[in-house]
Amino acid sequence: MKKFPNALDIRALAALPTVSYEGDENLVIDSAGTAQDATQSTVIFLENEDLFEAVKESQAGLIITKQEFAAKLKGRNLLITEKPYFTMMLIIERWLAQEKQKEAGIHESAVIAPDTEVSATARVEGGVTIGSGSVIGDGCIIEAGCAIGERVKIGAHTHLYPKVVIYDECEVGAHVIIHSGTVIGADGFGYALIEGVQRKIPQIGNVIIKDYVEIGANSCVDRATLGSTIIGEGTKIDNLVQIGHNCVIGKGCILCGQVGLAGSTVLEDYVYLAGQVGVAGHLTIGAKTMVGAQSGITGNLPPDSTYFGYPAIDAGKMRRIMAVQKYLPDMYRDYLARQKEKKHQE
Repeated sequence: MKKFPNALDIRALAALPTVSYEGDENLVIDSAGTAQDATQSTVIFLENEDLFEAVKESQAGLIITKQEFAAKLKGRNLLITEKPYFTMMLIIERWLAQEKQKEAGIHESAVIAPDTEVSATARVEGGVTIGSGSVIGDGCIIEAGCAIGERVKIGAHTHLYPKVVIYDECEVGAHVIIHSGTVIGADGFGYALIEGVQRKIPQIGNVIIKDYVEIGANSCVDRATLGSTIIGEGTKIDNLVQIGHNCVIGKGCILCGQVGLAGSTVLEDYVYLAGQVGVAGHLTIGAKTMVGAQSGITGNLPPDSTYFGYPAIDAGKMRRIMAVQKYLPDMYRDYLARQKEKKHQE
């Protein structure tokens, strides 16, 4: 159960879009949790019939649920909606927004170049360094130990968690979230074998992250060799993801943990890559395509398709292949027996 410092009045929650309320008009809640750990000041949600009995027996002060369950929960405090889980998210977002309303200002231990522009409404915590010519927008939160290079632009209400590193000349949009340990703008992995020596190719591009992107902990987005590596608006990137130089990722994409994109990969809008998907360089994955976990992509993929396997092929075909694989030892044994019989007949 997560307890929040600021309680929420039921009148504010009843004003949420597409909900109706039945119950105590003076109810106040201060926590969100599950049926098992709920108290009389906790909000929980019920969307699945399998959890009905647990919810019914819980001590929860407020239950978010669908109309179909409301009649069976008479006497309880109910927020009724067609989307209980989504409504729960909206409530938690309100609490989290309150938690982030920390006092603006620059900690005395921060080291900031004289020509850096830091909004008066931004918060810069201890041990942060910000290089010359950088711009930090309104309402930004730059947590302890972040290192921001020269000529970096960070848009309004962006939140960098502790020890994020952003190299020179990168651009981060508004309402972006970047979690701890992530590095934006490190050199792309580019070398040329010349006379027996791996010569480093200069990486002089940058990274551009559009608005409402979220990047998980310990991920890396490499700067372009020339031009820009681009992360599109609203894309969400998990922990431990590697994005190579000059990749262009569209809007609304999902990249799960340990995905790796080689250089110059293009993901069109709303591509979904499950965990540990690897993509070879200079390929294009079409819009709204989904790729299953641990797949290896070695060629371009069309839009609106589903792929899986290594190398990745149409998911339906791969499922048929996997269904057959368990019979391969017996099939091979029968094949050897027939070959032996054939040889004996000769």
